[in-house]
Amino acid sequence: MLIVVLALVLFAGAFFVVKYKSHKVQNEALKQIESLPSPERSAPTSEAVGVPTESVGKYSETPEAEATIPAELNLDVPFTSQAPGANWDYTHEEACEEATMLMANRYFQGREISGQDDAEEGIQQIIAWEKENLGFFESTTAEESTRVIKEMLNLKADIISNPGVDEIKRALSEKKLVIVPAAGRQLGNPFYKSPGPLYHFLLIKGYTEKEFITNDAGTKRGANYPYKFETIFSANHDWNGGDVDAGKKVMILVYK
Repeated sequence: MLIVVLALVLFAGAFFVVKYKSHKVQNEALKQIESLPSPERSAPTSEAVGVPTESVGKYSETPEAEATIPAELNLDVPFTSQAPGANWDYTHEEACEEATMLMANRYFQGREISGQDDAEEGIQQIIAWEKENLGFFESTTAEESTRVIKEMLNLKADIISNPGVDEIKRALSEKKLVIVPAAGRQLGNPFYKSPGPLYHFLLIKGYTEKEFITNDAGTKRGANYPYKFETIFSANHDWNGGDVDAGKKVMILVYK
């Protein structure tokens, strides 16, 4: 009996240590997010119809020759998680690509994501298009997602191989966005449900001296989530038929 009691005490102690460390990591991540530069708003230039003035103008077409690369940048891209209503069923577990593309589309439209219903509707519209035109919506590759961006969302998209920090910074300074296919379990996000997604999409929207600022649809705390440069580049892998860790290192450049 004494052995059983001691075992229970040890188990409880180990459980609380793990929980304490997990909360500590999460709190440190939240503090890091709070220290990031505020999202940048551009001069209103959108031609979107019926969009309130205050939500227009987050994207402006700046000629490449005039673009400068600031030391820090954080574009004002609206955020949603891939499960806007916190319903993590099969569909929403697989909806990171659609949520990421929705965020990019709203940025270029100069529109907010006004709430859970708006986000859910936008995600479901993309899923429906994919089912009709691709035959599926799960785990779309960089190439398949580029097709969605071009054909459904009417945006421009290029697949770039092995991009460097400076290339991504320049794209962001030109008000473009970068979508990163990733081996999700290599990202180490403390807010993911363990063990994390096998395959995941991130939206890079800014940077600091040592980190990229992302909108990460894999958690409700994913707005302005920072990842070190090396973490993004290491985890960057395309779907590759499910062998994600061996997938190509490609990203998607999205622009208007």
